[in-house]
Amino acid sequence: MHTTRLLFAVLIGSALLPAAQAAVATPPDPLRFIGPLMPMHGKAVKNAPYSAEAVFEQLQRLADGNEISRTSISMNYRDSAGRTRQEIRDASGEVRTITLYEPADGVTHILNPRQKTATRVADPSATARAAAQARVAQLRADGKPPERRLEAADEVIVKGVERAGGDARKQFQEKVRIQIADSMAGTRLGPAMAGAFGDVRWAAKASTRDLGSKEVDGVKADGKLRTYEIPAGEVGNRNAIVVSHESWYAPDLKVTMYSKHSDPRSGERTYRLTNLKRDEPAPALFAVPADYTVRDVLAERARAAASR
Repeated sequence: MHTTRLLFAVLIGSALLPAAQAAVATPPDPLRFIGPLMPMHGKAVKNAPYSAEAVFEQLQRLADGNEISRTSISMNYRDSAGRTRQEIRDASGEVRTITLYEPADGVTHILNPRQKTATRVADPSATARAAAQARVAQLRADGKPPERRLEAADEVIVKGVERAGGDARKQFQEKVRIQIADSMAGTRLGPAMAGAFGDVRWAAKASTRDLGSKEVDGVKADGKLRTYEIPAGEVGNRNAIVVSHESWYAPDLKVTMYSKHSDPRSGERTYRLTNLKRDEPAPALFAVPADYTVRDVLAERARAAASR
């Protein structure tokens, strides 16, 4: 299944990269550029419910001694089934966007509370995976050897992802743009931030130091400090530039409790979870309200294509 995973990773990467290049990048982990936003894909984290306030702060110190400070706040929820909810607030505290993720079927809903609308974004490989599982079951019933079953599963998934094509890329790109716009509240980013992806070749040589364990907001977390250096003269710099990323990860909850990214070109960005509760969130938090109008972009395009 390695070919399938690689293909899907390339598909998602191609969707995220254009938006990422115009938004916040956090080297040496380019895909973790969206600060407080919860991961909406990947393996579901079950039996570890929680709710917490996520605070993302950016501080940039200017050469004349002036400072620019920005703060973005969200409310994060996860239930025992692994479903997630994130509420992005504006400067006044009003909820502007709610993102719901259902790992069972790989569907994300992006809610606009003001307009009472929801956009449905399906994982382009979810349908293909279901088809692959059905195909494997059929092959097993037909007595085919295990090797052939796996080849058939790979074939079905690869074809399904390929069929998703441009529609899937556009959906993921639009979803990321919406989330970034809300989380950063219209922040304009300087050239150093926009060009952070150019650090990849130096970030590849980063060193990592174990910081041990400590309690963060009452939860045991393991710390790591990752640093890399851009040698003098590489980007027109007179002296070496040192970039560092400190993170504290709670293995019990499988969430990052605190992180701090420091880059002399762009300043400091910190992320922290606070007011954490381990209670089970109310089930209604993970459902699209009945009075919302739901738009399914893929379904609309499929109908339009069928009518041609």
